[in-house]
Amino acid sequence: MKLSRPPIPVGDPDALSRAISLSERAPWSGMEYGYYHGALDPLFAPGLSVDVLYPGCLYDESEEAREKLLKKHISRNTAQAPVAFRETVEAYESAHVPYIRAIPEGAIGWVYKILALEKETERLLFNDPTEDAGFLLNTDPKWTTHPDHNTTPKAMWNGHASTRDLYCLGLCHRKDVKSLRDLRREHLPMLRAMAETGRRVIRETYGLEDHSVRVFVHYPPQFYHFHVHYTNVAVDIGVQAERAHLLDDVIDNIERDSEHYAKCAITGRMGESDELWRRYREWRANRAAGSA
Repeated sequence: MKLSRPPIPVGDPDALSRAISLSERAPWSGMEYGYYHGALDPLFAPGLSVDVLYPGCLYDESEEAREKLLKKHISRNTAQAPVAFRETVEAYESAHVPYIRAIPEGAIGWVYKILALEKETERLLFNDPTEDAGFLLNTDPKWTTHPDHNTTPKAMWNGHASTRDLYCLGLCHRKDVKSLRDLRREHLPMLRAMAETGRRVIRETYGLEDHSVRVFVHYPPQFYHFHVHYTNVAVDIGVQAERAHLLDDVIDNIERDSEHYAKCAITGRMGESDELWRRYREWRANRAAGSA
């Protein structure tokens, strides 16, 4: 089958905005993204529609912050070849840490609003606000087949057919843990709670047994506030070998050695146009030049 459409007249700067009408696809109270369904004018693409994500965290930021954030979101959602990089401790400290420090503070403001129960309360499954070990568990927007949060009683979620697509997100209440690299023995109570309580809440809410739930952490993460992903084992989103770290394995590593993630090399996956990949390449080139 071949799809075709008349070209959208991009010479007219307002043509594209006139050609697409947006409606809310997921009427949630707002997070990092806004989710919309876009219908194209039949003149350009009869019967064709698209799903649109808009980075809502761009609101209320300075012009410089908006520019950086928009560049990040465009890069993340633009087709590009994936690359893998073996991050040594030296690479982390020389390239990755400066990258993290350059991220605008407002980039994770949406996380703090969720943790403060100012946003996305309709998707809340569990919340323990204890600062040291507490976390919050929400359904993730990636779980698009979830019953309507506002109109479907929670009692009907248990055993629902959509649990085959289960995707939830756990956010820790601590603000001093940005990624896997920061985890130490002192964080074990929090990690164990996220593993054990997270599974229990999913089991009680959706009827999904532990053996059907995958619990993992991304490195590098999509955003730098420590969080955990919970998916049905059947879901293949974001579980590439060079990206996902099972939480149970993370806990085991730290139980054996509190400094494990401070001194081990970690393989990461990203896009070839990502700013982090540019910094890795620059660091590697400078190191090679210095040793020549």
